This record gives sequence, structure tokens and C-alpha cells, in this order.
Amino acid sequence: MSRIEIDYAKCVKDRICIRACPYRLFLDSGDGSPILHENAGELCIECGHCLAVCPVGAISLNGVAQESLKERAPSLDPSPESVEQLFTFRRAIRAYKTKPVERELLARLVEITRYAPTAVNGQSVHWTIVDSKDELRRLTGLVAAFMRENNIMPMVAEAWDNGVDLLLRDAPALAVAHAATTALTPQIDCAVAVATLELAAAANGLGACWAGSIAGAAQASAAVRELLQLPEDHNVYASLMLGYPKFQYNWRPERIPARITWV
Repeated sequence: MSRIEIDYAKCVKDRICIRACPYRLFLDSGDGSPILHENAGELCIECGHCLAVCPVGAISLNGVAQESLKERAPSLDPSPESVEQLFTFRRAIRAYKTKPVERELLARLVEITRYAPTAVNGQSVHWTIVDSKDELRRLTGLVAAFMRENNIMPMVAEAWDNGVDLLLRDAPALAVAHAATTALTPQIDCAVAVATLELAAAANGLGACWAGSIAGAAQASAAVRELLQLPEDHNVYASLMLGYPKFQYNWRPERIPARITWV
């Protein structure tokens, strides 16, 4: 149960919390002072909108007050042009330097994904990060064996047998997003988190590429699941190779025009 508290000595009756709460848990008492829905504690999804939006810090959630939160720094906001460049010049990187990715950087990037949207703020995403060269090679071998046994893209397993890694491309790190199968939308939550990680990686000088074969192998192969240390009730829903790009991509190839239906 959530605990929402209102400090009426601070409240300026601006009705912002009433309008911002996605579940309408703040009600208007008549003069602009918010009162809580009788089932607010049970219905609250702890998204923190009320904490983030109140201009005077009159609300606390589960004992956390606004004054203890990190405040946005407008000077750090990217320009529309820089966001467009980040999104449109991002490439799927399949050639990496041998330089390992610092764990401190990997941890910081995953921290950013904590703020990616999840269904009803379920925060269902868990991560397994593989950055050991030996474990990455072992994982690649296990996935290649799974693909060979199930006749999935035979050329990938054949390439691995010949010393060529077409699965993880010799990436120095792999981020695996997994979640409990009982979560509301685990596949969407993990995909959004990995997409967020990919863009955060690009902003920090890393290259990334989605590793689609990991999910299927992790669902069916006990050896892969054991290596990734997955809980019994978890499935892998998305994975991302990470590393420092071997090449620099300075030009943007065209894409087909956006297909839009205006209604």
C-alpha cells in the first residue's frame, strides 16, 4: 500500500496534482485544496507524478519528499537538433574494438534505463550483463549449438564452427533484459528498456546492436539459462551487444519516407 501525504501548510491550491495524477487520486475539495481518494493507497502505482509536478513540494510519497529528489537542470536539455542527430545517425554496430567496456559505464547506462516507461509503472525489467570474454564465447557457442540443433539459420552455426562470430560479433559486452512471465507486459517493457539503453550507449560513445537470437535460445536451452543466471519464472525478451565501434559512421543513409495516416 502506498502512503501519500499532503502538507497543507505548503499547498498553494493550484490544482496541479489533481490534474496530473494519471489515476485521479487527488480530488478537489472545492477550494483547490487536494484531498485523497478513499482508495488512493491501493490504487497508487507510485509513478511519482505528484512529487515531480508540485511546484512547492507539498506532497510526499512513502516518506519521500520532493526536497530529496534530483532536480532537472534545464541547461542540460539537448536541443531538438542534437536529439534528431542522436536518433538518426545511430547505427547497428557489428564491428567492435577489442577494448573492454568499463563496468562503471555499463552500470551508469543501465541506471538510466530505470526511468524508461513500463506498463502501470511495473518496473519489471531485470538485467544480466555478460562482459567476461570467456563467458561471452561460451554463450555464443551454446547459442550456436542451439541454432544448429533446431535448424535455425544454419549458416550462423557453420560460421561459428569456422571461427567467425555472426551472433555476438565479438562484442566485449552483452546486456540481456529479462522479466517474470507474470509481469503485465514483460516483452514491451524489456524492448523499451533496451531501446533506451541503445540510445544512452550511443550518447556515451558506445556502439550497440540488438542480439535477437539470445531470447529464443534462453527460452529453450537450460545451459543458456544457467549461464545467464535466469530465475525460473523469467524469460529473456531483448538483448543488446555493446562495445566501442571499430569504425566511425559520419554519413546518414536515406530511409523510405514515413508512412502516416492522418485521421
